[in-house]
Amino acid sequence: MRTSRALLSVLITFAAFFQGLAQTGITELTQKATAGDPAAQVDLGMKYALAAHRNIPEAMKWFRMAADHGYADAQYRLGGMYDVAVIPQSPAEAIKWYTLAAKQGHKDAQYRLGVMYDQARGTTQDYAEAARWYQRAAVQKRPEAQFRLGEMYEKGLGVPRDYASAMKWYLSAAQQGRPEAEYKVGYLYEKGMGTSPSKQDAIAWYQKSSGHGYPDATDAMKALE
Repeated sequence: MRTSRALLSVLITFAAFFQGLAQTGITELTQKATAGDPAAQVDLGMKYALAAHRNIPEAMKWFRMAADHGYADAQYRLGGMYDVAVIPQSPAEAIKWYTLAAKQGHKDAQYRLGVMYDQARGTTQDYAEAARWYQRAAVQKRPEAQFRLGEMYEKGLGVPRDYASAMKWYLSAAQQGRPEAEYKVGYLYEKGMGTSPSKQDAIAWYQKSSGHGYPDATDAMKALE
């Protein structure tokens, strides 16, 4: 289930580009991309990747042009294509490109690189390495990274078990409206883990999570009322 959600996040990040590109003509983009503009090369690649009739080879061609010149967003998107778009998928090649982008501070690449180590996609499972990359993405406010880092602190995966740190990162993700994080904040308040116990705060966070459609929070809230 987590793998499906993680892969979906790549597609969602890609799709977020589409709205901004809709008004930009492909002829204009092609001219800029052919002239060597890396941002235009990425945008043109996105046009092909998200078209009604997708052209994955053409998208990857333009991503690679920019990626080969060190453009971090192109490296991330090329990694994403190897991760979820090509058949068969090539997670090892995805890691290569995610790593190049992540080392330049690209938060989405840092998050995806964490996922690869976390889930043993294209590499051996390494929770410590996963936590390291989640941490980098989390400080840049990537909510999925914040939530998973909270889980790792709660469970002691790759980092020492530390409920206060778990609360810190769950709360950071919850404040960005992540329902699963809102639920976890409520749970930690209910149990007094990493914070003083507070039934009132637990119910408040369960209510927020329940309002965002998270069923576990609905059940937990009813149990406390």
